[in-house]
Amino acid sequence: MVKSQSLLKEAQIIGLYKKPKVTSSQQNNEGGLELCEKLSHLPFWCGDNTLHKRDPDYIHTAECCVTHIVGLPRHPATNEEMPLTPYQVEFFNTIHNTVSFSKKNQEKFNVKTKIEWMRKYHLFHINKGRQMGFTEIVLRIMQYYCFTRYAGYKVAIQAGTTGSLAQKDLRRFARLFLNIKPVVKQWIKSRTFELVNDTIVESFSASEEAMTGDTRYKCIFQDESGKWRLVDDMPVFNSIMPIVKSAGGDLFLVSTPKGPVKMFYKIHKDPGDFIKLIYDLWRAKDNLYTEEEIREKLATTTEDPNQEYLCKFTLGKGSIFGTVSKEDMQGEPEWLEEDTEDDNYTETESDEEITWHEKH
Repeated sequence: MVKSQSLLKEAQIIGLYKKPKVTSSQQNNEGGLELCEKLSHLPFWCGDNTLHKRDPDYIHTAECCVTHIVGLPRHPATNEEMPLTPYQVEFFNTIHNTVSFSKKNQEKFNVKTKIEWMRKYHLFHINKGRQMGFTEIVLRIMQYYCFTRYAGYKVAIQAGTTGSLAQKDLRRFARLFLNIKPVVKQWIKSRTFELVNDTIVESFSASEEAMTGDTRYKCIFQDESGKWRLVDDMPVFNSIMPIVKSAGGDLFLVSTPKGPVKMFYKIHKDPGDFIKLIYDLWRAKDNLYTEEEIREKLATTTEDPNQEYLCKFTLGKGSIFGTVSKEDMQGEPEWLEEDTEDDNYTETESDEEITWHEKH
């Protein structure tokens, strides 16, 4: 199992990571910075499929990895905690092997090359089936790197033209900190969440003006980017690419397909610097779903299973453009329905334990 203990150390050695100054308020934060330091030296996942619980009250006591300390993901149907699936572990390893130092790299690179490498940007195009837990795993990877690679920088969640999905993603992100509350400097205030190590996580709607002018974003997560209700979404993409490149950041472009048009499809056809990753619903067999449950989802008549579950770009009834012909698909569609942007999101957990700033 890949570990990431070297990334922070290497960053400190070459001066790309600066430990934040400790203020008096932070000193009184129940060891928040110390906990950040501890988490920065732990692996993302230890590989142990047990739950590591001390008692029936779901209090985690494991110190083997960040995932067990934070708490395991929950099954979308039963809401029961479950270990990471093999494809989620594979996904993390792919990301981690791309953005972190390996022993081979440490031996090969000199300090100058290391600095150049640390400033390199990384682009990921993730074409995934619905209800496979990819928003969850990306949020967890972002949380993990908030203690190392992203520490002291800004992180952005961008989704939907109204920003409601981005706000939901930010709330889901904040819930990952319920078992490590001392590391939180400020719970959600408007669209911002902040850690004691000066890492700031923000949510934005899908607009080209959202992050313009700020180059401190070390990570941008564009959720359901193939479904944005925009006639032309390329300006949004073009507006964030200079930020990603100048900051040496990570861009996670994640979505289920929605017709062979627009930015997500264009990158699928011509990825350039993007690393393409495809995970259809069959990857969840014997993990999240049985074969019978998968076949039942694929047999649905209310949506296009080829797009929603099998990662295909089609022009069927489930696509953004309905049943328009290929000749007409370059025309401007008329949006006649509200942009709900729910992506089957349901809030089943209580937020009573979270001091949501806007409630004060």
